[in-house]
Amino acid sequence: MDRHTISWIFLATILASQKEPASFDSISKIADGINHAIPTHKELQSSLSWLTKNELLIKIGRTYTLTDKGKLDYESCSRNASTILLIWKNLENLMKKYDK
Repeated sequence: MDRHTISWIFLATILASQKEPASFDSISKIADGINHAIPTHKELQSSLSWLTKNELLIKIGRTYTLTDKGKLDYESCSRNASTILLIWKNLENLMKKYDK
């Protein structure tokens, strides 16, 4: 799986789920805002599945939210990062630790 895409969808889910678990549609809209591109259904589904399997997200019905592990990873990636693009890059680098 492409770390760049996974980290993009992870960041979109983080932002979309700040107040309540995020739907597929809300994650897609935030992803478009970040990257100026609408993720494909396959990109969303594959990334959300990978993130859930690696315990960064939890699926609640048809919505997604961060696990404690996901929150810690986000906090470490956003510390000292002044822009969304820098956070995204940090998340992408962090995904390497989940490669098996």
